[in-house]
Amino acid sequence: MNWFAFANLALGLLSCSSPVAACPGTSKLQARDTVLTHRPETTTVNATGGTYEAFEPGYLAGTWEVFKRGEYVSLNGTGYIRVRWEVEYWKGVGPIYEPTFDVTSGTFLFVAGGGGYQMTDKPQGCPQGTGCLNFTGATEFGYSYPSDDYNPWHNMYYYLDGSVNITNHEAGGLYNVGVMAYSYENILSDINTAPATSGNLIKYGYSYDPAAGSCPCSAS
Repeated sequence: MNWFAFANLALGLLSCSSPVAACPGTSKLQARDTVLTHRPETTTVNATGGTYEAFEPGYLAGTWEVFKRGEYVSLNGTGYIRVRWEVEYWKGVGPIYEPTFDVTSGTFLFVAGGGGYQMTDKPQGCPQGTGCLNFTGATEFGYSYPSDDYNPWHNMYYYLDGSVNITNHEAGGLYNVGVMAYSYENILSDINTAPATSGNLIKYGYSYDPAAGSCPCSAS
């Protein structure tokens, strides 16, 4: 083997030490994304009762609005729902006592978080007011805080196969939740939306079904 051939061989072996090098007998390593399980969507989720408020223009997005302490919505069906959060720091701040999800029959699972941010993330541009810290308040109003390290996503996604009651337990730190039926495809689109350099799209969503992992996420 002449010196030139030996040098080429040595250079090739060195390049194969790189995890992204295309070397003989190997293929380029590919990043694996997280799976979001697709569960059956056989019966549209509907409200069967409750003290919720119906959606009106200007309200938080949702079909069934659970705005005040003690308000609830009873749901039944087999499919996905979105629970959208809004912390009303301009009306009252303090500890946030999250809603309860009381399953009366069947299965109820938290499956994904999306909407571009979680409540303790710092906004881009501080839309809440001067000196804002996160999506729970601003200096001119004060700040709310989770009572037990609960840190909801703007959009919380759940899977229901049966019946559940969702009840607001606000006290001190006020909040609203807008509840609506949602499709698997729309959930996947939300949690795979890329972050932006301005606005509220701060990060990708997260899949919790079948296991916790950050997105981009693929269909099962």
